[in-house]
Amino acid sequence: MTDPALARSLAVLLGFAMLPMGLAAQEPAIPEIAGSAMATRPDSGLVASELDRETSNDARVASQVAARLARQEGLGDVATEVNGGVVTLSGTVLDEADRELAESIAASVDGVIAVRQRVGINASLRERISPALGQVQDKLLRLIAALPLLLASAGMVVGFIWSGRWLARRLHLLRWGSENPYLHSLLQRGVRLAMLLVGVLIALDLLGATALVGAVLGSAGVLGIMLGFAFRDMAENHLAGVLLSLRRPFEPGDHIVVDGHEGKVVALNSRATILMTLDGNHLRLPNAMVFKGVLLNYTRNPMRRLQFTLGIGTGEDLNAARRLGTSTLQGIPGIASGPEPQATIQSVGESSVLIDFFAWLDQREVDFLKTRSEAIRRVKCAIEDEGMDMPEPIYRVHLTSRDGTGPSAGAGATPSLRKPRAPEEVQPDLSVNHELDDQVARERAAQEGEDLLQHPAPKE
Repeated sequence: MTDPALARSLAVLLGFAMLPMGLAAQEPAIPEIAGSAMATRPDSGLVASELDRETSNDARVASQVAARLARQEGLGDVATEVNGGVVTLSGTVLDEADRELAESIAASVDGVIAVRQRVGINASLRERISPALGQVQDKLLRLIAALPLLLASAGMVVGFIWSGRWLARRLHLLRWGSENPYLHSLLQRGVRLAMLLVGVLIALDLLGATALVGAVLGSAGVLGIMLGFAFRDMAENHLAGVLLSLRRPFEPGDHIVVDGHEGKVVALNSRATILMTLDGNHLRLPNAMVFKGVLLNYTRNPMRRLQFTLGIGTGEDLNAARRLGTSTLQGIPGIASGPEPQATIQSVGESSVLIDFFAWLDQREVDFLKTRSEAIRRVKCAIEDEGMDMPEPIYRVHLTSRDGTGPSAGAGATPSLRKPRAPEEVQPDLSVNHELDDQVARERAAQEGEDLLQHPAPKE
């Protein structure tokens, strides 16, 4: 029992004796153990890798933003700084639109969290003018480079213009000519315009401006529709003038009636038909109205029939009165022998029988109004000279005395008041009246501009 207890006591004493030596031997190992523990901690490695990743991402974003800004005109002075995905823009631009453009470009890059705008507006006059001068210089250089092509295109247009004029002067070779000078002029202008349009289209195609051609033609079509609605009446009158010039329903100096408007034709222009009324007044009728209206031409047929009515007493021989009137008409100078004069009974009135007398005359030899007036006078005188009654309206009045007897015989007799007619010694003037024709000629001479009636009428 003693030996084990003694052994334990010696071991304890030996342990206490060696304790300082163990502590001294373990002190140098403490930092190594701590360093080893810190190196093997998992959190420190994650932080380092995250920092490296963010740095590389900021560098990528900065390079992409700078590259995109450099490709845009006016944004070359904008500097870029990226920190943790936040882009900071600095520098100067010329206007607010460039600032907004720079911000939108930076925000469009993948990986950008936010954009901080620190770009200022450059108020320098030189900086503002230099881009415009650069653009002008660039355009001048492009123009000089394209000058040969421009000269070739201009020469082509001039060549087509000359060709159009040459072809317009030789329309008769293609059987496109017309006896109507106005229509011929329209055809010439149409040919020149068509050739000019072809030349311009080819020149623009050489210059690579075909898109511009389509835009111009589309705009011209829309503009043409608008002008057509705005100037519809003018266009209608112009077209009616051309059609009247082709159809030629009247000639200068013709005596016509259009919807109640009567006169002699002075001129026909592209907008109106000009008449001289029988009173000598100047009358302008729209061509559309003349073309669509009812037109009566007294001059187109030189033969014209005159008519008048006379009343014969109911107790007279009507056939004898008709024969007397027609024979009298045949003896008047200017009355045509064929067709022969005629007389027809029109109606029976209250106190007379109405007889219509007809006769034909040549308007180129005698005046219509003068001949009609002379015909009425002669037929009336011939009927009266034969003793035929030409009564006015008669009202029969019965007179009765108080004793019921009627008037005495012969009380109602009326003495004749007719005076004997003196024989005619001077022939009447039945010549054509040219007074209005002279006024029409003077008016035509004073007309300015094109007259669509200056050419001969087409042969039918």
